[in-house]
Amino acid sequence: MSTDAVSTLDAARAVLIPVAQQLTDAVTGIPAALYPEATYVTVHAHQGQAYIGEVYTADGRRHGGPYRSGRALYPTHRIGGWPLARLPKRAARPYVGPHADDAKRTLDMLLTDAWRCGARFTRGYVGRHYTTHVKLR
Repeated sequence: MSTDAVSTLDAARAVLIPVAQQLTDAVTGIPAALYPEATYVTVHAHQGQAYIGEVYTADGRRHGGPYRSGRALYPTHRIGGWPLARLPKRAARPYVGPHADDAKRTLDMLLTDAWRCGARFTRGYVGRHYTTHVKLR
């Protein structure tokens, strides 16, 4: 790889960082709409993939999500792998627009794209664990 190619690659990454931050804000806006009491969402990034983990409240307790008939409607550890079309439109449409009807893309895929484009997540204590997370509010 020549030095010109490295410079071009660095310039391309620098251009993508603001877009990656906007994408991260969109991805975290959906859990913020689904879980009004939540403050943090954990992010696991390894082997070239980023995954949404658990959702926590401001006091460090794990958020279980809204319940109906004793079942969690939107399990916090699973929403990242659900297609965008499966998420409630009231939560997804304001953040991803017409892509809210996409049956193939997931929040984890969007988060992975943002991470690959240069978005970084906060590292620090959330609850009782030292973890990588994104602040929802």
